[in-house]
Amino acid sequence: MMHKFNALLGQHDQLNQLSQHALANALVNAFWHASVPDYLVSTSNATHLADGVLNVSAVNASVASKIKLTQASLLKALENSQKTVSLFKHCKVTLIKVKVQVKSTPRPRPKRPITLSATGAQHLNQYADSIAGTPLGDILKKLATKG
Repeated sequence: MMHKFNALLGQHDQLNQLSQHALANALVNAFWHASVPDYLVSTSNATHLADGVLNVSAVNASVASKIKLTQASLLKALENSQKTVSLFKHCKVTLIKVKVQVKSTPRPRPKRPITLSATGAQHLNQYADSIAGTPLGDILKKLATKG
């Protein structure tokens, strides 16, 4: 089945180019994940490598900041992986560019109006009467009349 799929990809130029691009991106991401500490593996991905510049997307600003602060040690780790793993020998990195991957924000739910029960309003009114003449008493009186 996989052989048929690969044969299909090889027959069409656009599909072949797309397949090669996907393989290159997977290799760059594997290179990144093999070289960085575990806490960065789950929170960042390498997206592109060209002319020694590795583009990395981070899930949030704190991860991006951590990558920028540890860039020198990460470059050293990438260089070591390049030297030791033959699959990564063409992945030469001189600079890491970090971008934060923005997630779409969900629409805020409309706030449900809170209503005060009749007994709650009665108790608030009684308490407001007991502390009448104070700012809190005045506010509680207003609140009891709204319910």
